Amino acid sequence: MAGEQGSVEYWLGRLSDAVSDLEYSGLVTFEHQGLLETLQVYHAVRDGEQVERVRYLSGEPRELISHGTTSACDRAVSPFGRASQWSGVNGQGTGSYHFVLRGGERIADRETVVIEARPRDQHRLGVFLNLDRETGLPLKSMLVGAQGRVLERYQFVELDLSPISDEDLKPRSADVRRIDNRHACETAQTRWQLSWLPDGYEKVAVRTLADGDMLVFSDGLSVFTVFVQRLGPELEYKGRAIRGATVAYMDRVEVDGTYFTVTVVGEIPDATAQRVARSVGTGS
Repeated sequence: MAGEQGSVEYWLGRLSDAVSDLEYSGLVTFEHQGLLETLQVYHAVRDGEQVERVRYLSGEPRELISHGTTSACDRAVSPFGRASQWSGVNGQGTGSYHFVLRGGERIADRETVVIEARPRDQHRLGVFLNLDRETGLPLKSMLVGAQGRVLERYQFVELDLSPISDEDLKPRSADVRRIDNRHACETAQTRWQLSWLPDGYEKVAVRTLADGDMLVFSDGLSVFTVFVQRLGPELEYKGRAIRGATVAYMDRVEVDGTYFTVTVVGEIPDATAQRVARSVGTGS
């Protein structure tokens, strides 16, 4: 057993079991761009399905309720979707990262083991995850950019492993955002293609929008989305915005005299987002 506990595969298995089976609640801090937010989270299992309620206790009032396992198909995920994606990694299953055990750390008065997912190229961010030694539950998550700069950090400051009541899962605000991850990814047809894609990323979903298409790509841990939408002749959008680890880069493409906006959104380096945006075309 001691040898098993010293392997990444063992801890990823513990993580998978924990996010699928455990009920818990707690207080979590979220740090990004010098801002610190506090969240209250309730995570339950109902009929084998995960149900999660997240309420922001600082900043603008926000509340999320999600059903099912967070998938890479939709950008509308809960703050803890990254840990759910980790649970789908089968040992060294994604060749885009090198997984390393990094010792331990005390989080929320509990001992944890640290796993690093180190990128094998410059087109994705590094990830550190702290797993509770007792349960395998992720208690801390960090996204790291160049030179080890921390871009986002989620961290439990209080954890309660008591069962969650139905009352705890009811929204407390009228403008709650509901996220449904119980359905398979959409696979609509699209004429848009990428002439360049970082190694390891695959197209996992295509959705038809009222004025264009949405394409989702994932390497197993990281996700980015490409929106291609028709652009009016009087508009010329171009530029980027960065919020913590999430970058949004906007460009435009002309096809047969018609202009379209191309927006790349995801937890990827800025230079990667720009290169992806410039590679979008019809392939014709």
